[in-house]
Amino acid sequence: MTTANSLVYDIALTRQNLRQLELRLKQLQANCIHRFTESTTHRECKKCKFVESIHY
Repeated sequence: MTTANSLVYDIALTRQNLRQLELRLKQLQANCIHRFTESTTHRECKKCKFVESIHY
């Protein structure tokens, strides 16, 4: 396998792993009972890092 092919394979594998991690985080955030810290533009959950914009 060439170096380029190896890199393409590694990138595809990393993207797949990233999608799985993003899904797990989204599920965790959906089930979280949030504890927000607020700033002037957004608020962030201390427990699951969910961010919500409060700037309108």
